[in-house]
Parts: sequence; C-alpha cells; structure tokens
Amino acid sequence: MKTYTEKQGQESFDWNKFLENPPEKGSEEHLKAVILSAEWVTCACGNLCDIIPRSKVGTPMDDELEILGLNFNDEIIHYKLEDAKDTIFEIEKRSSEVIAGLRK
Repeated sequence: MKTYTEKQGQESFDWNKFLENPPEKGSEEHLKAVILSAEWVTCACGNLCDIIPRSKVGTPMDDELEILGLNFNDEIIHYKLEDAKDTIFEIEKRSSEVIAGLRK
C-alpha cells in the first residue's frame, strides 16, 4: 500500500524521526516542519494509507482524523513536541480503525 503522500507524488516526511531528534525551536528545520505539517499531503495524516477517504484537498473525511491532524499542526507550530508524539500515536490508531471499517 502507498501512503497518501506517495500517491500525490511527494516525498514522505518521517515525523517520528523528526520528533525523536527535534531541531531547535525556530530553526530552519523547525520552520520546514511547520510548513509540512500545515499541508494535508505532507502532514502526519498524509503519511497514512491512501485508501482513507479524503476531500479534494486531502482532508480526511473522518472527523476525528481531521481534528487530530489540525491538533498535530498546532503542536508542531508551537513546539509542543511531546504532545505531537501522542497525537501521531492517536492518528495511527484512528487510521487503523478507519481502514478496518472500510474492509468490512
């Protein structure tokens, strides 16, 4: 399976790696992550399986995933990286539930 990011022809960003070894707040690397986290294709939700239903701009159709993605972006912007780690876990958990529901 491909990620949504790959399906859109873009390179995946390893958010877990970023959060394990974060750059300095306000650095060029942090600002790049802020930009990536703001786009549905490259945010943590973009790294999910491409079969998850999405809008034309890539927003997950699942309300819970959408909210988690917005929270993740806010946490990256405000450098709340421990919260972002928790949110990625919740995004991955919810995406598994959505995919399981699609396969029924």
